[in-house]
Amino acid sequence: MLDRVSDQATKRVGAVVAEVMAKHGGIGAITPDAELGRLGLTSIDMVELMLGIEAEFDIAIPPSEITLQSFRSVSAISSLVTRLV
Repeated sequence: MLDRVSDQATKRVGAVVAEVMAKHGGIGAITPDAELGRLGLTSIDMVELMLGIEAEFDIAIPPSEITLQSFRSVSAISSLVTRLV
């Protein structure tokens, strides 16, 4: 069941990431392990992404979890969300 929760989280996180990344002119499909910084995500985008994830999952991300590692890819964000929900 945890895998199913994780799969759902990955899909929802991917949708939020795609929405933020759309501002960069449609960079194409974003794989779960693609490094978002290398795809052009700026620090401002990261803040927007964090707020979007909090809104999508109705969670508050603790300051200790707001790291580059936690937000490096869709998979990393999904893992974070799975731990927090």
